[in-house]
This record gives sequence, C-alpha cells and structure tokens, in this order.
Amino acid sequence: MTADRSRRNNRPVSLGTSALRGAVALQDLLGELALVLLPRGMTPKRFAELASVAFVQAAANMSRLQNGRVNHSRVAAQTGLSRADVKRLLAFNVLDTARSGLTAIEKVVHGWRTDRRFRTRIGHPKRLPISGSEISFASLVREYGGDVTHRAVLDELRRIGAIRDASGQIQLRPSPFLHCRFDFAFLSPVLPALVDGLRIASDTSATSVAAPVRRLTIPAETDVDLAIVRDRCASSAQSMLDGLAHSLGKQVTVPHKRGAPARSFTVTILLSEGYAKRRKNVRSVMASSRKGTQK
Repeated sequence: MTADRSRRNNRPVSLGTSALRGAVALQDLLGELALVLLPRGMTPKRFAELASVAFVQAAANMSRLQNGRVNHSRVAAQTGLSRADVKRLLAFNVLDTARSGLTAIEKVVHGWRTDRRFRTRIGHPKRLPISGSEISFASLVREYGGDVTHRAVLDELRRIGAIRDASGQIQLRPSPFLHCRFDFAFLSPVLPALVDGLRIASDTSATSVAAPVRRLTIPAETDVDLAIVRDRCASSAQSMLDGLAHSLGKQVTVPHKRGAPARSFTVTILLSEGYAKRRKNVRSVMASSRKGTQK
C-alpha cells in the first residue's frame, strides 16, 4: 500500500490541452524577450530576480490589509515563496540588479580595466598576448571569467567589436555594444502598447462584441514592394489617428470638462515588418508530454 501510494505521488501530472497551449505561448513570449534583452546584458539570474520582485509586489498589492500593511503570509501563499523571501523582495532596490548576475564578458572587461596586473601605469588596459605568458588574456579570463574558456570570451569580444587584434596581441577598445549594456530605455515607447495588450488578453469580463485586437498581414514579394507597403501603411495609420482625434477629440463629451477625464479609450497602431519565424509545434509538445506521462 505504501509503495503504491509513493508511486502515485511521484507520477507526473498530466497537463490538459489548454495548459499546454498556455505554456507554449508563454515560452514564445519569454523567447522573444530573451532575444531582445540578452544582447543588452540581461542575464537569467538578473531577470529571475526582477521577475520575483514583480510577482511579490503584485501579490502585495492584492493582499494589503485595511490598515495598508502587507500580509506577508498571504503573499507567501500566493507566490510559493517563504515569508523571509517575501520580506527581502519587498525591500529590494532595483539598482541592486546592476551588481548581480554579471556575465563572464562583463567580469573580464571589468578586471581588465581595474586589476593593476592588466593595466598600464597610467591606468589604461594593457595590450595582452592571447596566451603563453603569465600576464595574458588567457590568465585574465582564468581570473575573472569563471569556468568559461578564454577562446569563447575572445570570440564574443571580437563579435561585439570590443577588442583590436594587432601582432598577435589584443587591445580593449571602446565598443558601442558595451555602451548600450543595461540600457533598456528603448522599451519605453512600446511599453504602453505591451501593457494594453496584456490587459486586454487577461480581461475575462469584456462584453464588447468588437474584437479589441485586430491584425492585417500584407504580403510583399520584393524589397520594393515592402517599401511601398511600409510607406502606405505609415501614412494611412497617421491619417486614421488624425481623423479620429479631429472627429472625436472634443465632440463626445458635451460640455467639455476641464482636467483629467474619468475614462479614456486608446488606439495604438504597431507597424511591424514580418519575418520567417520558427515556432514550436503545439502538437509535438502535447505528444511528448503524453509520452512522458505514460512512462
């Protein structure tokens, strides 16, 4: 009896179709985020920390007592974290993420700039041989790069244009790629649209007959066709927004009240050029899940 119960408890949980589709959709979203954030210095560790803070803060907003205090036990129950972790994350300073989860590239560059052994007398990073001496790029990576090989770090620094090769030696140089690390301000223009989309998708109480999200894909065979479609769509979108602003801006509310309106309606148009994208096959994911459950 005990052995049978133990086997049943260890048996993998079979996910339904909707759960699998949801997992695939969420994985696609996170994959797109990773493609954009990874080149700018975001690491899994740093992202996980920010995500944990966001989840705890969201749970805290839903778990405040009448006196305004946060019920840490309720937040812990919602998030699966301990009360100690909840307390730590609620006091978390977002600036601390800049000091955690550094990649091997960032650690090596930091060591190259700050370690006296790898700097000149006036404080500039030395020109280093790749290997073969006590003070070399290989020894720098062994010191600061963890278990990553110096060849892998060297290839990445070359790819981003952060080093200059000369006579068998390498020199650290300013790189536009390194300057844009940790700069996520580019998200600001599209963040309102992303937030609107998430809220629309999660609104289960919407009763409007009209679909809140509408898409139109226009095929383009050549670059010339694409340029024509791009210009036409841009001008048409602006004309539509200008027309809506002119016809509805001051004529719906009569008399026009001063100050911030109690309600608003936002129209957002995204002009996106499509590309061939490899998507996961939902059926194959479901099939593999079923096979894993049957084992």
